[in-house]
Amino acid sequence: MSESPILVDAHTHVISDDMERYPLRPPGLAHGSGASRRPADWFRTHPITAEDLLAEAATAGVDRVVFVQAMGAYGYDNAYCADAARAHPARSTSVAIVDPGASDPGADLTRWVRERGMRGVRVFAIGGDETFLDGEAGDAMFATAGELGIPVVVATLSTGLARLARVLRRHPDVPVALDHCGFPDLRGGPPYAAAAPLFELAEHPNLHLKVSGLLLGQVEAAGGRPADVVARLASAFGARRLLWGSDHPQTHDRPYADLVRLCRDASADLSDDDRSWYLGRTACALWPELAA
Repeated sequence: MSESPILVDAHTHVISDDMERYPLRPPGLAHGSGASRRPADWFRTHPITAEDLLAEAATAGVDRVVFVQAMGAYGYDNAYCADAARAHPARSTSVAIVDPGASDPGADLTRWVRERGMRGVRVFAIGGDETFLDGEAGDAMFATAGELGIPVVVATLSTGLARLARVLRRHPDVPVALDHCGFPDLRGGPPYAAAAPLFELAEHPNLHLKVSGLLLGQVEAAGGRPADVVARLASAFGARRLLWGSDHPQTHDRPYADLVRLCRDASADLSDDDRSWYLGRTACALWPELAA
């Protein structure tokens, strides 16, 4: 029987309790900052430090975590996210966000990677920002990520998936992880015909799907079965392209341990080998430092 050698939460956010060293910097409606249009008080009402999150992760049986820059809390200031991962290199890694409207976003990304040790970049293309994704700035971001050897994490809605397909085609060697699976329309149950824009992306081998606690919680709340969703995604994309992430604490409708349980239970219909990829091996393929 094949067991997962490692359990990786590929999507967490952390907030420092040192407001002088790491002041909150909620962004305005700047280009590329689609998250600023969403309710953004979670980092005030449900903050968690890196140390506390890692403690909760250990209690829940999670071996490694990916700290994803909290856009709503810090905007493009990745300092706490970077420092948190560098303080806990055996158990974590970090993903940055850089301002696509900056004079040289590629240089900004390079600094965060080479000087601060960050190992990925998150690209927002939500709401009116989808045009950025396959535009000149987005294209340059993917090219820089390829040169740096880091994955790109994309946050977009179903309306942005056609643009994502164009970028994937132009940069086939850059690994990409799609946050929340692109917020697909999963109404109606299997085979999820309304989610066709997502399943059409299965032809791009560099695309990976981040199956989040937010997405699975929405399926559960609508009376669906999360395991059906994961099984359908695995049949279309292959389990080696699936990874889970709690989205804690932005998703805080239940305790962290219950979010982990939700994500784990959603793999119930996978084979042992496929489950090991979904639970940890895919994340380690994207971020090899997590497997060290």
